[in-house]
Amino acid sequence: MKRVIGLVIVLLTTLGLAAPPAAALPAWRTTPTTWTNPAARQPLVTDLTYAEHPRFDRVVIHVRGRLPGYRVTYHRRFFYDGSGERVPIRGGLLVALRPAYGHDTDGTDVYAGPTLVRPRLPTLKAIAKIGDFEGVVTFALGLKPRRAPYRIFRLHSPQRIVIDLKHTASAVR
Repeated sequence: MKRVIGLVIVLLTTLGLAAPPAAALPAWRTTPTTWTNPAARQPLVTDLTYAEHPRFDRVVIHVRGRLPGYRVTYHRRFFYDGSGERVPIRGGLLVALRPAYGHDTDGTDVYAGPTLVRPRLPTLKAIAKIGDFEGVVTFALGLKPRRAPYRIFRLHSPQRIVIDLKHTASAVR
């Protein structure tokens, strides 16, 4: 029985559905976060998935190649890269991955995730891919409340960037 439970935990963690052990998780934060990876050359952002958990909502960004660096900041409104048009999402987190590409060297799109979706989870209300421009792939995460605490961490084999969005008293359906 222990072996079956262990196998289930490994499978869920591999799929990005379960978190690493609690001791390994970063603290919740409400300030900008930056991480750089000088070893990243041309990582491809291939997908974005999301799910609700008992105490948080999770966004998983799937990457082929070495993980790109990232910058996570709060914004009141979002704009599409290139056009400057307003994204139809209220405030939340802007996640900029650098260097990162949603297309291969031939210009073929490799990103298979959502471009605009409204999951209506307790904290995560909307997601938009707002840019794939000059080596930066950008996502907007619409949150309620707008400055909900988050934590971000990296998982490997397969390569993923995980963003957990804490449920708060005001994050009620």
